[in-house]
Amino acid sequence: MHKNVIMIVLDTLQFNYLGCYGNDWIKTPNIDRLAAEGVLFENAYTEGSPTIPTRRAMMTGRYTLPFKGWGPLDPDDTTVADICMANQCRSAFYYDTAPMHMYKYGYQRGFDEVVFRRGQELDLNFYRDDPLYHLSVDDFHKAYFLKDENGNLLKDENGSPIQSEFSQLSYSELLMYLPRRQYWTDDSYQMIAKLVKRSMAYFDSYDAQKPFLFWFDSFDPHEPWDPPSVYDPNMKCPYDQDYEGKDIILPIMGSTENEELYTEEELHHIRMLYAEKITTCDKWVGKLLDHIKSKGLYENTMIILTTDHGQPLGNGIHGHGIMRKCRPWPYEELVHIPLIIRLPGVTGGQRIKPFVSTVDMAPTMMEWMDIEDPIRMADMQGQSLLPIMLGQTDTVRDYAIVGYHGFSWGLVTEEWSYIHWLHQDRLEFKESNKSLAVSDVMLEFYDITSSVSDAQVAESLGDLKKRTKLKELEQKEDIWTCTPGSTTEVPETDELYNRRDDPFQQNNLIEKHPEIGLEMLKKLREIMIELKAG
Repeated sequence: MHKNVIMIVLDTLQFNYLGCYGNDWIKTPNIDRLAAEGVLFENAYTEGSPTIPTRRAMMTGRYTLPFKGWGPLDPDDTTVADICMANQCRSAFYYDTAPMHMYKYGYQRGFDEVVFRRGQELDLNFYRDDPLYHLSVDDFHKAYFLKDENGNLLKDENGSPIQSEFSQLSYSELLMYLPRRQYWTDDSYQMIAKLVKRSMAYFDSYDAQKPFLFWFDSFDPHEPWDPPSVYDPNMKCPYDQDYEGKDIILPIMGSTENEELYTEEELHHIRMLYAEKITTCDKWVGKLLDHIKSKGLYENTMIILTTDHGQPLGNGIHGHGIMRKCRPWPYEELVHIPLIIRLPGVTGGQRIKPFVSTVDMAPTMMEWMDIEDPIRMADMQGQSLLPIMLGQTDTVRDYAIVGYHGFSWGLVTEEWSYIHWLHQDRLEFKESNKSLAVSDVMLEFYDITSSVSDAQVAESLGDLKKRTKLKELEQKEDIWTCTPGSTTEVPETDELYNRRDDPFQQNNLIEKHPEIGLEMLKKLREIMIELKAG
């Protein structure tokens, strides 16, 4: 019997907004059912954030974090679709994730059948000129107005208050996003619903004579968070039924510590709209799974459900004081991801604690499908998860690396999480505590061979780039993330957290335990150098 793979990616799905990951108030019965029938990985992490680098790691089985950030597939990248094409295996890619469809990005390369649905957020220009008759942007947008040093509103030449740059960006996005939403009447109009229904047709007519890889990639539950209660006047958000304010479906990105921007009540409601969106996604994932099962595919098909990353959603444990992915900060709410795999013949309900990564998905798929292609698979750096699911080993690795290319590298172990900030604009060496200098590891990894004295006397980062390979780190601020208006601001000092006592990283212990920070930095350096050598 042929072995198939169905890969389900739900964008921006925070792990702790799922019942199977311990959330006791959200309703996700279908994903929970998949976990009960399959294997749940408790410590799955995305190695390089956000959207595009993660997909690249998933498709190639190669690390992106120290090598490349947001960008197209390279000609020498070998994806699972490329391997399937060369090994008598059909493949299909059904998606509405607009960043993967960017001009010349090529993430659909190699798939036999490709279906892209237009109209998700970040595909905004598609509806830019459509009229908006039945909805108003102001009903979903809370503007933030600029003030002078005395607290008075700044006004334009017409006497109208001036919105901040980020407030204007959010308003403009909604102006292009709402035209197609104005006709929604129930959840069957949601983008994930349309993608699921289109995908069902694939399984009605697939070629049963050949194995297949089916990649389903939904941009939901990515923002805007516009679940059914937003469009149904007779419905309240099930997770915040007493709320009487505005449904802010596309929040202004940035700091949330200023209550003039959002109150705690509004921030809570934004999170509850996100939760409702996840519940809506769960419903349609359930319909897709039921359809797959009705075709008899549960007997010979590996089903993977995962995401690319989570989401910062406010203050404290919810998002470290920011809303949306507007800073290159690899905290737990962003990089810790759900991963559930249902595998025929494997006892359901297992929970696996060892660390796994997005780079492990490609080799897992290929091993399950019995594809042996040593030339095309030679560059894979991930490990197949089949041995640990089948009980043939009890570990994969004892750490995870996380971060944003060029901005942050992180290391997560059973007890500690550590973040090393890559300050590209501050390359001085600090003689005091030199081993923890922010530049050390970055300079070594990128073959910056200038002596310490040379680095000290360098007049500018530009001069240093001319003499070294630091240009490899360069990224434009408008493409390192898909959140418009984001900035590459990072904290001043490295950070260390005790995972057992402080899983959501609120109490930085780097000053209290510098020796542990040093050990974590050394291990991070060793891992990065090993990846570079490989």
